[in-house]
Amino acid sequence: MRTAARVVAQQADPESWKTMFHLKVVAAVCSCLTMCSAADHETSRRGFTVATAGKPMALLVLADKPENPQVIKYAADEFQRVIQKATGVKIAAIPERQLNRQLHPDLARIFLGPCEATRQAGVDARRLPANGYLIRSGTRRLFLCGKDGGTDHPRNYHVDMGTLFAVYEFLERQVGVRWLWPGDLGEFVPRQQHVVSGVWKTRSLPRLMQRYWRFEASLHHGRQAWSSEASVYNYKLGVYKWLRRHRFMRRHNLDYAEAFRDYWKRFGETRPELFNLLPNGKRQPDGGRSQHVSMCVSEPELWKQVVVDWRANRTAKLPWVNCKPNDTPGKCVCRRCLDWDVRTDTAAATAAARKAFVAENRDGWSWPGHLGSLSDRYAKYLLAVQREAGQFDKNATVISYAYANYSRPPTATVLNNRVVIALASSLFFPYTDETSREFRSDWKGWSATGARLVFRPNITLGSHNMPVHYARRVGADIQHAFRHGVLATDLDSLTGMWATQGPSLYVVARTQLPVDKTVDEILDEYYGAFGPAKAAVKQYFDFWERVTEPVTRKRWQTIVNRYQRQDPDGLNFRTFYKAAHEIYTPEVMNQGRRLLQVAAERASGEETASRRVGFLAKGLRDAQLTLETQEAFRGYRKTGKRSGFDAAARRLRAFRHSLEKDYVVNLSYVSFQENMTWGGRD
Repeated sequence: MRTAARVVAQQADPESWKTMFHLKVVAAVCSCLTMCSAADHETSRRGFTVATAGKPMALLVLADKPENPQVIKYAADEFQRVIQKATGVKIAAIPERQLNRQLHPDLARIFLGPCEATRQAGVDARRLPANGYLIRSGTRRLFLCGKDGGTDHPRNYHVDMGTLFAVYEFLERQVGVRWLWPGDLGEFVPRQQHVVSGVWKTRSLPRLMQRYWRFEASLHHGRQAWSSEASVYNYKLGVYKWLRRHRFMRRHNLDYAEAFRDYWKRFGETRPELFNLLPNGKRQPDGGRSQHVSMCVSEPELWKQVVVDWRANRTAKLPWVNCKPNDTPGKCVCRRCLDWDVRTDTAAATAAARKAFVAENRDGWSWPGHLGSLSDRYAKYLLAVQREAGQFDKNATVISYAYANYSRPPTATVLNNRVVIALASSLFFPYTDETSREFRSDWKGWSATGARLVFRPNITLGSHNMPVHYARRVGADIQHAFRHGVLATDLDSLTGMWATQGPSLYVVARTQLPVDKTVDEILDEYYGAFGPAKAAVKQYFDFWERVTEPVTRKRWQTIVNRYQRQDPDGLNFRTFYKAAHEIYTPEVMNQGRRLLQVAAERASGEETASRRVGFLAKGLRDAQLTLETQEAFRGYRKTGKRSGFDAAARRLRAFRHSLEKDYVVNLSYVSFQENMTWGGRD
């Protein structure tokens, strides 16, 4: 319209101003129509009112005969709890059979789970895969309907809970709830007067076979550091809830452990040809430890035995051929295995490996690195087992790891989509640009082989309870992997350092969901929960990102090597706290406290924000006491006087017992790792 008006104004005709007037009228009418259309669209987008001004405006209607009643009940409880936290309004819930008797026909209806109303509306979840869901809206009606199954509570990974996931999507989008860490304080629910249903036509299908973050392993040491079994149970329950809220689930069972854990016990004396030939000419476990035995993967009898085990143990839930090696590098130096490798100088590599083998302190991890990448060897092994299994099932799928000295992609071996590789990559402390580039190269290379990939990092096992902030890197790397095809995720492990590593843990969870946000936008969700302290909390965690930035692999390896020489127990990810003072110096810790004090001052006028900053302060205090206890232990080792160490350990233990209900740290995990050095059990 503006272009037309300009043309008319340029005309010399005396009627031009009349023309201009008419054009302005038309423009005004068009503008009005546009505004009305936008208003209509806004009304449509908002849907009906769920709660307003302290009053319920909708009713929850629950399926009468749900596939899993516990899923529907829990989904209803979560819906009611969050709406009440946001608005102060309790939304009533009734079974569908009571609809004809319900006394509030003026209330809109929100149907949870497959029921008669969903059937009549054509909202059919029966053909969805497990954990899939539909969200549909109509005139004063909303359907939150998913594929549910199983008989257990939704805290169980293997329960199908599509309806629960539909509820979580609704609450995130319409209420703005965010789950930062387990427990009430970690749940951010913005207070509001008005919640609307929105307009929905959503069909969500799980894009992963599983979204899994290992957790139980970090608690399997029982009551260690906890005051009671009840405290352990409550902690676990809170973490399970947090995991479900971030939609961690196991649509398919990928519980394939290392395939050869018991092979030495079964076959060590009778079938030595199945096992690695070490540089000393013997087929035996490296260092005498059966868990450090690797296999002679070029041995045809091994392929046959793997298939025999598969046929004996195969189930509908675990149909794949398990080829996963033990938790150790590849070590076989027999001529046939070496011939399977792709390298330029086999003689020099084996000579270097033999020399390192003789000189090593027998940890079994360093000397195999001299053999170079064994990925082609292991890729050929997988194809050989696949061919063997193909005699019994032409569609046999094999699963294995890419790990240790076979984590780089093969250079000369092509795989296929019936090979599943769990890439246990180099994503570990220190998490540098080099680490990220290496991971992306590995992911691209393994994808190019034709195999399907499982994202299987050990990211969160490093750095103990110290404050680290690798959220930007890990978020970008996860998003990169998802853009290039992920079959499943399997993260080791959720150690639970919520108060010192919270933003990174939050980003790891959120980037596995189909949220259309950048990593910085996801971080903004986290920091936003601190209200007036938002900017200060961001500065606090950005500081920890800068603290670890100078820690390159080379620098860290220098530290590790020094501890290997000075300390009979050496240094590894489990005992990170022994060297933490080299990074977290008194000056660094003091600066962290100063930044947190600024955040506390900013949050002082808002109770919940203040408590959340206090939560972070507890984490920093725990890290400080850990540093002090390790320093006292070093003094004890040097002088033989342990009174100072005992006093420091008591202070740390007393402080941690005060944290049992707070989710600041996982007391089992930190205590078990520390007692490897300090001794004793709580």
